[in-house]
This record gives sequence, structure tokens and C-alpha cells, in this order.
Amino acid sequence: MFKNPTVYIALLFLLYGMQLSAQDKPADWGIRFTGFVNAQAFFDTRQIVEARAGMVSLFPKNAIYDRDGRDINTKAQFNQAAMTTRLRGTITGPDALGAQTMGVIETDFTGSSNTDNNGLRLREAFVQLSWKHFKLMIGQYWHPLYVPEVRPKTIGLNLGAPFHPFARHNQIRFTYKTGSFRVIAVAASQRDYSNAGPDGRSPKYLRNAVLPNLDLQLQWKPGNHVIGAGIDYKMIQPRLSVDFPPAGEFKTDEKVKSLALTAFAKLDFPVLLIKTQLVWGQNLTEFIMLGGYVEKDIDSSSHKITYTPTSQISAWADFSTKAKRFKFGMLAGYAANLGYNGPAMGAYYGLGQDIAYLYRISPRAEWYSGRFMLGLELEYTVAAYGQADVNGIVKDTKEFGNLRFLAAAFLFF
Repeated sequence: MFKNPTVYIALLFLLYGMQLSAQDKPADWGIRFTGFVNAQAFFDTRQIVEARAGMVSLFPKNAIYDRDGRDINTKAQFNQAAMTTRLRGTITGPDALGAQTMGVIETDFTGSSNTDNNGLRLREAFVQLSWKHFKLMIGQYWHPLYVPEVRPKTIGLNLGAPFHPFARHNQIRFTYKTGSFRVIAVAASQRDYSNAGPDGRSPKYLRNAVLPNLDLQLQWKPGNHVIGAGIDYKMIQPRLSVDFPPAGEFKTDEKVKSLALTAFAKLDFPVLLIKTQLVWGQNLTEFIMLGGYVEKDIDSSSHKITYTPTSQISAWADFSTKAKRFKFGMLAGYAANLGYNGPAMGAYYGLGQDIAYLYRISPRAEWYSGRFMLGLELEYTVAAYGQADVNGIVKDTKEFGNLRFLAAAFLFF
């Protein structure tokens, strides 16, 4: 009846929830469904770099000129989609190991890539044990560079990308809480959000390096505010072997080591919510951010290819009012390509090698009536394209801008 097995998964998920709702359950066990139906329409004045049929807008494309000198990418575009419609099941269960237990399953229909639009995908799936001062989470969840309490409140699906880190990873997360302080330590692996490399985007580069992505974060939560900082370390292995014709193929263990630092804050005032984040990092392609790494030296005599990571810096701030019926907000973001330790001899793996900087201004308005919301958002994004020098610094730039008009309807449940 159904060719796509994910349809069966969705039906089983829904039927199981209906069964639990109908049965008499003990007080310490149950599942609660939440989510929303979301439909969006959007218009762009220029061709853009995007994902999910354009729902994730990143930045305008560089110019491509025809034989008459006309820029092909000045063509406007329009689309509609409802694939971000979301279902979340929060499971509570009896205590285990002296801890409160909780589980989450969350899904939507954006698929795992542009070739799978409208496909059912797993967003979050984790179990959590909570003691008085400790929490242990195991499963798929947001990477620590994405702080759920400190994220832009955009209407569009990009959530501030490529200025704001955007990635979910399988992970083991340990949280220690004392008073208003939190210490979070994470060991993560990649899946849907992965690094670029010789074989395209793939989680195998991190797997082959053996060491998981390691992250340490400190948070201070005075009242409703959040202030924090973190450090992230990652190592990937782009290749298992290198081919040097006519000598042949040779085993390699060369890796790419990279760091990232972040600082963030949420300031929650009675009528205004302010969120902001600064990220400096190397090889952050899995977060849909600028940068990556490059083949630095190609030595045919020793049969080696070595790599060096590129660096980027990004900052954003989001402001939103807190009225009950009408809400207004604005996101402002900036990102810059900081280059690499050159000169480099080989290929570049990453995003925005020819982009010096990006910036975005995005105001929005929301109207609420009960559980129904209508939203309007303008998103003006500029990319400065040019030529990279031997150190990966992009010079002689020219700016190209795109203005997106977005309208959305949400029904929350």
C-alpha cells in the first residue's frame, strides 16, 4: 500500500500515542504530543544558496553572466511549502537508578536533504536521566553550539543560519547543576549534519578519526537570563588512502584538527527579549556556516596530502517584544571568512570560499489568536564575493543582495 517505509513509522507513532491516551496509565508513565502545522510562502528577488526547496535561505548566489553580460542569477523566485509541520512526543516514565526519566521523539517532513523534501525525518530522539544535580542525556539532540534557550526567533526555517550554528548530532551529554550555574560536557557524532570532504558531505570523516566531537560549556542563569561560553574540539580524517598515479594508492592517517569558541546571552526583560551569540571557529561546515578546510601540501614523493582548517567569525543579535497578541522582532547578523594558514596547493572543502563577508537584517511581525499565528518576515541578506588569495582571504569583492518576503501560518497543538 505504502512504498515509503517512513509512512509506516509515522502511522505507528500516531497509533501508539492514541493507544496510550486511551488506556488507564499509571501516574508515572505516559506520552504527550505537541507540535504545529506550518505553511509558508516566500518570494526572493534573486537566486539564492538554499536548502529544503528554499525554506532554508542562506545567502544570494554570485553573479553568472551570459554572453551578453547579463547576470543569470538576478531571476526572482517564489515557492510554498508545509514540510516543517512537526510532531513531538514527550515520554515520562518511572524512576530508574534513582533518577527521573524522560524521553523525546520529534519528527517533521523536511527529509534529510533536498532530494528528500517532504520525507519524514528524525529531528530529536533521546532519553534523559535527571538527578538532583546531574543530568545524563543520550541520543540525537542539538549540538552544544546551538543553545535552544538562546536562538533567534525567526519565522523562517533557517533560524539565523549561516550566522547562527545549526546542527543536531547524536551525543552523550552530561550536565552538572548547582544553584544558577550549569556545566555541560558533550561527546558527539555526526549524521544528517556533517562535514564536507573529498566524497561530499559525510559523517564518515568524523567516524574515521575515532575521537568524537568534544564540547565543554558553562552557563549562568540568574533569574530568566542566560549567559554562557563554550569551547569545542573536533578532528576528522578526510581520506583513508591517497592516489598518486602512476605510483598507485597509499594509506594515509592525515587529519584535520579544529577549534571553536562561543559566547552567548539571553536577556529576558518584562517587555523585551534580547538574544545574542558570537562564534569563532574552524571547519564549521556541518553547522551551515562559512569555512571548511583545504589541502595544504600535496607531496608526491612522500605520498602525503596534508590539510589546514579555515576560520570564520560570526555574530548575531535578535530582539523581540513580548506582547500577547502582536509581537515584533528583528534579527541582525554578520559573518566573515578569515582564511587559513596558506599557501595551499589543493582542493577546498567547505562553504563560501569566495565570500569575504555576509550580513543580514530581518524584521518580523506576528499576530496570535489562541493557538493560531500569522507571521510576516522580511529578510535582506548580502554576500560579498571576490577572489581568495594564497591565505584564503577574499579580496576585490562585490556585494550581491537578496530580499525575501515570507508569510507563514501556524496552528500549535
